Amino acid sequence: MAKSAVTNDIADAGIFNPGGFDVSSVVADPHDATGKTVYATVMGFAGNGANAPHLYRSTNGGASWANISGNLPNAPANGVAIDPNDANTLYVAMDTGVYVTTQVTTCTSANCWSVYGVGLPNAPVVALDAATGLATGDGRYGELRAATYGRGIWQIPLLTAAVPATPAMSLSQASLTFATQAVATASAMQTIMVTNTGNAALTVSQIVASGDFSETNTCVGTAVGAGGTCSVEVKFAPTAVGIRTGMLTVYGNVPGRQAIAPLTGVGVPPASIVLSPLTLTYSGTNVGSASAAQNITISNTGGITVSLQAPVATGDFAITANTCGATLVANVGCTVSVVFRPTASGARSGNFSVSDSVGTQTASLNGQGLLPATDSLAPLTLSFGGQQLNTVSATQQVMLTNSGDTALTLVSAQITSGDFTVVNGCGNSLNGHSSCALVVAFVPKNVGVGTGVLTIADQFRSQTVALSGTGIAPPGVSLSPLSGLTFTETGFGMTSAAQTVTLTNNGGMPLLIQSLSVTGDFAIVSGSNTCGSSLAVAAACTLQIAFTPTTGGTRAGILTLVDNATSSPQRMQLVGTGVDFALAANGSTTATVSAGAQAVYPLLLTSATGVPGTVTFSCTGAPAYSTCLVNPSSQTLGGTATISATVMTNVASLRLPVRPGTEPFIWLVGLVPIGLLALRYKRLRNATMLACLLMMAGCSASRLIPGSGSNPGNPTPSGTYNLTVSGVSAGLTRSVGLTLIVK
Repeated sequence: MAKSAVTNDIADAGIFNPGGFDVSSVVADPHDATGKTVYATVMGFAGNGANAPHLYRSTNGGASWANISGNLPNAPANGVAIDPNDANTLYVAMDTGVYVTTQVTTCTSANCWSVYGVGLPNAPVVALDAATGLATGDGRYGELRAATYGRGIWQIPLLTAAVPATPAMSLSQASLTFATQAVATASAMQTIMVTNTGNAALTVSQIVASGDFSETNTCVGTAVGAGGTCSVEVKFAPTAVGIRTGMLTVYGNVPGRQAIAPLTGVGVPPASIVLSPLTLTYSGTNVGSASAAQNITISNTGGITVSLQAPVATGDFAITANTCGATLVANVGCTVSVVFRPTASGARSGNFSVSDSVGTQTASLNGQGLLPATDSLAPLTLSFGGQQLNTVSATQQVMLTNSGDTALTLVSAQITSGDFTVVNGCGNSLNGHSSCALVVAFVPKNVGVGTGVLTIADQFRSQTVALSGTGIAPPGVSLSPLSGLTFTETGFGMTSAAQTVTLTNNGGMPLLIQSLSVTGDFAIVSGSNTCGSSLAVAAACTLQIAFTPTTGGTRAGILTLVDNATSSPQRMQLVGTGVDFALAANGSTTATVSAGAQAVYPLLLTSATGVPGTVTFSCTGAPAYSTCLVNPSSQTLGGTATISATVMTNVASLRLPVRPGTEPFIWLVGLVPIGLLALRYKRLRNATMLACLLMMAGCSASRLIPGSGSNPGNPTPSGTYNLTVSGVSAGLTRSVGLTLIVK
């Protein structure tokens, strides 16, 4: 460790483990998803001049450490365990027992450690392990296990051990007992409260009342939170005389699955007046509207006439028709019509009652109020940014919300104008208290600002959403020159002068360049490409192409541009002419002659059919008083041709002005064997003048080398000479080496 590894241990000069003791464990904090929070324990005792911090903490993966030993005893630390429920709670195994802190972040500067648990044997604790799934025996879960040296494994609940979250159900009354009730009549309701005594949501799936008992409740279908309650209303309606029993069973997601309450009541002989039915239940009815009427029959089952008072309906219920009078004779009935007019949504209840000379008879009234459907729409405008023509934009949503209790029907959506599309995620109906999305996209067909209208219709009305967006021309590309690039004749393996290609974005969007590549004997000149990965609207960039033929003849290639334009890929034709030929001996490359004789070397010029250009020949290395002439001096390429190189010895040269194109004549006239120089000067001058005339060029004064006959004054020196015949075309040079031996 570096000396600066510990940030808060000035006494040890920031040195990690200054005593050099064994590091007994390194543990990563599982609460830190980055894995950079790490703890390290050190074995050893301080003393004899050595310091011994026992516990370190790092939050940067070990790049630096903090000494968190605090008030731990001077004893070896053997292991560490992080509480699986709390990153701030840490347990340390030491030779002297187990220690704990619940605020590990304070241990760098404060005494934070406490002994944990009692009853451990007097032995070193060598390892710790924590598990959240182990039962503690008292209803909680979460155990810490400590391994001791030679004294077994011990366990103790974690500081964070807790009871698992589960619902529990209790009833406010263990049983219900009803007073005596006339047969075929209903008692007043009694209430049992269902309480969730657990710490997780209670779901009541069903409530059943057996025997001559019935119930209504607010529990089924409602999640009851921890500590919350719901109610069960129980009514007794005996069907026979005597003791009547039943059972209220509440089913839920609790251990045992149910809670029960016995029900007891006593049926007595019926009164003279009987109501039928004893309960009216109405289906869902919109708030502010009236349901269909239902009838309750009032019957006199006794043997004498009874007096009746006007019947009464309470709550959101009303009597709309009544055939009963002030009296009701024996064995006769009358009818009362009752309607439901909800004033709010949800379950609504009331009572129907009628008083007679015997008593008061009641019937229960129940209904469900429904809020009518709504059709709120948002937003009412959608604005799309610029979008390339004939491409689909990112979608935007219009939300249709039904805050009512009933379904919104006849839902439809269509684009009534503009370059837009819509996907109806609502279908043709939308349930109450729900929302759905209408997904809109912009697909422009014209450049410029475009508008449109989305129309959403339902059972109530039609609504519109204003749409707008801007159509943008796609990226456009032009490569110039339009005709492509044509390179002049270039020798094999040589590189031509570079030519420039200009790329222009003439569209309406940035041009995204994916690749620029060439094929064939062509290459993009390094460092010449100024185009990059994108090109702004109306901007241009350049690159240079060079031609390096790999063989002779016409060479073709293609410059290919791949981009996001609709015309991609774009291509430019590349054409160049490669020049290649071979020059070789067509016989022996060595000749031996006497001074005054000539040597002829046959040569062969070969090139592929169609290779253009002309090869110009030259010969170098001839000895003094000799000439080397290549015939012909130039040759057109495109096939095979024979060439000869002739070396003439004992030759004197005349200094004649040379006019371009007359070189062959100069050699024919100027290269005269020295033996002929013995002729008289006059004749020589006449010959020279004739040569001048033949060459149509003026002549300067001529010079005759002394000597005559076969013994010239300046013979070609004897010896071995190396000559080179070279052919040049389009900058390409091919050569043949020749050897001349003069005796």
